[in-house]
Amino acid sequence: MNVRIQSRNRFRTRVCALTFAGLAAFGVMSDTAIAGKARGQLYSTAAVNRFCAEAQKIVATTDLKADVIIYGDLAGFIGSDATPYRGAEDLPLTTPQHIVFSEDAEGEDYVQGVLCKLKSADGLNDAYPGLGAVKTDCNAVNQATYAAVVNSLTNDNQEEQVITDVAFDNWLAFTGQQWTNDAPAPFAYISTVDGKLHFVGKELYVNVNNPIPFIGPEKKGVDYCQVPAPEYVRELIIGAIAAPLCDAPPAYSPNPFDPIPNWNCENP
Repeated sequence: MNVRIQSRNRFRTRVCALTFAGLAAFGVMSDTAIAGKARGQLYSTAAVNRFCAEAQKIVATTDLKADVIIYGDLAGFIGSDATPYRGAEDLPLTTPQHIVFSEDAEGEDYVQGVLCKLKSADGLNDAYPGLGAVKTDCNAVNQATYAAVVNSLTNDNQEEQVITDVAFDNWLAFTGQQWTNDAPAPFAYISTVDGKLHFVGKELYVNVNNPIPFIGPEKKGVDYCQVPAPEYVRELIIGAIAAPLCDAPPAYSPNPFDPIPNWNCENP
């Protein structure tokens, strides 16, 4: 699996002090590496840059290795496409990726979320006959991330409390405009309804045989995900960063001409 940097415009990479062996798929360091390390040293840049390759395996239940193409600016990412697709069957398996940064109360950058343009299971089965890929969704990616982060925590962290009563939302968009509108969507929130910490997967799935004629083949057989990064998940569940207090995510309408809903958050 290769990683290519397509653009570094507005791309702020915080390089960790050391790169440790034993990194999990989503960039979570081994227990030995975590013990005693500062917050900003828990995740390697190289591991975050592999994120969408691992997400590709999860959403299609496959061992295929995708090449990650990282877009530093959102506009370039929006204009990109996952490959291969019908008419471009000889292209390698690639997944465009955009990393979203935020800033904590001390003014320090952290990796908050990742946007992945993935091939869907049916898209992969179309490109690689006999593969037998099976669709999951962005929730499966978030659940794998959460499990990896929880498993990485040790008693050496001396965390007073780890939030384990969490929920996972799979927020479905029906058009590319809905998926990219106000991107990134909130990656996590505290629900005003149940009081739980919710992790959000914003998904756009387009079947490889979608009959709509104005959708090009490069936009079919795809499964796009906006998901929280491991570093953000960890900071939320140990209480180092507070998630916004929000109503449930608004549901997008299948009608692309309906108004795009907005979040109702007290502290977005």
